[in-house]
Amino acid sequence: MGSASKLRFWCSAFACALAFLGAHGDDDHLVDITYVESAVAKGAVCLDGSPPAYHLAPGSGSGVNSWLVHFEGGAWCNNAATCLQRSRTPLGSSKEMARRVAFTGILSNASDYNPDFYNWNRVKVRYCDGSSFTGDKEEVDPRLGA
Repeated sequence: MGSASKLRFWCSAFACALAFLGAHGDDDHLVDITYVESAVAKGAVCLDGSPPAYHLAPGSGSGVNSWLVHFEGGAWCNNAATCLQRSRTPLGSSKEMARRVAFTGILSNASDYNPDFYNWNRVKVRYCDGSSFTGDKEEVDPRLGA
């Protein structure tokens, strides 16, 4: 493949990528984060002691009383060292989470792409306790500061 052919190939690939992003970029629904501050007093916290969080896109029309809840994945930390490392990431601290996330796919509000759930209440529950949403702080671990 000559240099002119390579240039045409990469220009075509770039144009296709731009066309795809342009066609789908407007469908992204950015949803703000909500922190559950009241959970802290009950011990339901992220690894670093920050409050748990979620993103909620309220439903509308016929979907106003229906709910789609997505629990974020992220595996476990299994000892103090891995939990300490994780506590400095979005999987261990709500302080590190994106403040706004795009709701796409099954969380999308676009009826063309998500005809079954586009107008339902859609929630993304953020994962930050390192133990599959079962974490419960009863005392402070000095290594974690939480």
